[in-house]
Amino acid sequence: MSDIRTDVAKSSGTTEINLNKGKDLLENIHPGQSPAAWEGIEVYELTLVDEFFGLMGNIASPFPDNRMTAQAVYAPGSYDGKLTFSSGKLKGETWGIQSWKTYTQKNGDKPVFAKHKKAAFWVPTYQYFIELPARIQNAIIISYAGEQTFDGQTYDLVYATWKSQEPQKDIDQYMVWINQKTKMMDLVEFTVRDAFGGTTGVAFYEDLQEVTEGLLLPKQISIKTKKENDNLLHQIKLSDFKANHVSVNEVRPDANLKAMGDDKGE
Repeated sequence: MSDIRTDVAKSSGTTEINLNKGKDLLENIHPGQSPAAWEGIEVYELTLVDEFFGLMGNIASPFPDNRMTAQAVYAPGSYDGKLTFSSGKLKGETWGIQSWKTYTQKNGDKPVFAKHKKAAFWVPTYQYFIELPARIQNAIIISYAGEQTFDGQTYDLVYATWKSQEPQKDIDQYMVWINQKTKMMDLVEFTVRDAFGGTTGVAFYEDLQEVTEGLLLPKQISIKTKKENDNLLHQIKLSDFKANHVSVNEVRPDANLKAMGDDKGE
């Protein structure tokens, strides 16, 4: 299986000093990317555009069009959310998930709950990457993974996963790159066990802006297969952020579904 751990993470990741340093780095991330920045937000909306590039992008894309535009609505810290498409062949259709139950909805009709593999993966994945700098602090295993330089900047690396330090069949790994100068998470390496087996990728958080008081979000998240690779796999653009503009019931249409915990613990 793919393994994104650095030599430091492999050799001394479980030592007390590395465990403590890793947690300390995440807890002292830039305030605009911290869990505190999300306090008071019960639900948020934004416009999400995702464009896929090249052969690999075509393979990875779950949509009939290479460029997808949707209105996203999410309850932060949960996995309750939905995408309502406003372009292409899916225009007018909604993919949603509530308490890990997927549903679809067409042109505002009543939601139909049924298994939907693409919605089950992509709706919460977009949400997790939007909220990742804050939510990764909920990982069970967090350890310092060394220092590296990239694109003229020096970074502290923090490794995060669940259950075991070593690669696991159904558990993803994350490597958070924290800029030593700004304390911001500029990029994160990750595995994708659920959808593509041993695939790895890198997400670049670009053009951060304050979208509401104290909360910073990127204008775009560029996904590549490797840090040094100039070829984009896909690029997610975020705009028109609104907090608490609608009821949280927008992403919880079935009042009878039992609410589940926040991060699932992989």
